[in-house]
Amino acid sequence: MVDINNKLRKIFESLNKTLYRSNKAVELYTPLYEIFNDLSRDIKEVADIQKKNTHLDKEIELEIKKRELVSLFKKMYNVISGIKEDMDNFYKELVDGDKFLEKFRSYRTYVFQDTKKSHEYLKKIIDSFNIEEFILKFNVVGTIDLNDVSSKVKGRKIGIDIIVPSENLNLIYEEILKSKTVKFRLITNTVVIYFEKDNILHIEGPSKKIKLCDIEAQGFKAKILDN
Repeated sequence: MVDINNKLRKIFESLNKTLYRSNKAVELYTPLYEIFNDLSRDIKEVADIQKKNTHLDKEIELEIKKRELVSLFKKMYNVISGIKEDMDNFYKELVDGDKFLEKFRSYRTYVFQDTKKSHEYLKKIIDSFNIEEFILKFNVVGTIDLNDVSSKVKGRKIGIDIIVPSENLNLIYEEILKSKTVKFRLITNTVVIYFEKDNILHIEGPSKKIKLCDIEAQGFKAKILDN
């Protein structure tokens, strides 16, 4: 088992480095795109001119011959054909890789049509995961009266955390979200729920729970972000 774990660790380290290195490919893609876009444009323009002015065939042939364009184009075309074949093969493998990694996704962002839908969705999640209470935790607490907040959501304050019964979720929406000035999250025994906006929820948790969150979100016609 130790050997397997060491091998996995080395593979993940390699995968991590390679993904960061892939950013370089993105940087190189723009100039490459511009080159082939210009090439496609020029070829098309010459072809359009020839089609409408066949009397210029001789002049066009002389220009092509003088500039050795057939040979230059063929070399470029063959290289691109080889790259395309490689890319097609890589893409198929990357699709499989994407499916594999998605099996272990531990987060997701959901965009709902409105606040009402996100509220109904969370009530469904609470029911599906048998969540009895959650910890209301603020990103910054220096300017927040936690005792006042605790009273408003009918929770109990423990240090800088507020324990809120799950049936009081509506008070989170009515008392906390309406201010639109503070960032907070709800921590449960299964998932952590971040309120990016009143209709945008970011949920983190075990991959099996995220899959269930995805399934439930579809019932509320949420946009499930693939990031």
